[in-house]
Amino acid sequence: MSNLFEASKRESAVDIVVNSIKQLLMERRLKPGDKLPNELEISEGLGVSRGSVREAMKILSAFGLVDIRVGNGTYVCETPGNELIDSLLFSFFVSNPDISNLYEFRKIFETDILQLVLEHYEENAVERKKLAENLEELKTLIDNGAAQSKITENDLDFHRLLGLACHNQIAARIYAFVMDFMQASITNTHKHQNGEYVYHTHMAVYEVIENRDRDRIDEVVDRTVEVWFKLQD
Repeated sequence: MSNLFEASKRESAVDIVVNSIKQLLMERRLKPGDKLPNELEISEGLGVSRGSVREAMKILSAFGLVDIRVGNGTYVCETPGNELIDSLLFSFFVSNPDISNLYEFRKIFETDILQLVLEHYEENAVERKKLAENLEELKTLIDNGAAQSKITENDLDFHRLLGLACHNQIAARIYAFVMDFMQASITNTHKHQNGEYVYHTHMAVYEVIENRDRDRIDEVVDRTVEVWFKLQD
């Protein structure tokens, strides 16, 4: 790995290290689980101080890209770090997108989530069973006149399970973040009804999955998002 680290442009010392690591990851010259050269090798290869290397590794660790193991070296993380995904998503949502933007985004993304759920149908029996149990729980909550907070919690759990059922770690993480961000608007939908609309829309989603009915995905997602959108007033 002695030729991996070579500075190529004018940047701060820390940026040189961070951008070099990112480039090597994108080029697949560094792969998940690989051990990085030590501080001295990196600093000499890039012409920066060991302190700059150390600071860069702290930044990469905060983003979940590398794992610093005291006494054992620094390794490329085996799985994508939630911290990196969350920071990118947060920077988008903190810009306060309006409800119409969220409406369009949710329709596109939930359609893709359902497509992935069907593609991984043979692998997601556990998640599908939990979706069925979630619907049973929602029916019980409705019949018993449960508090809106309980119904909202059930609603959000349904979407988290849907994300897990797609068996794509990155898509599931983004979907979970989006739904967490939209918690306030989802809570708002339950001020206008006692869960009946949610039960019918979630049941339609579940039936599409169980019947593996790709042709109805657009219709069901449109109905689900439309109900959420109309109940924002």
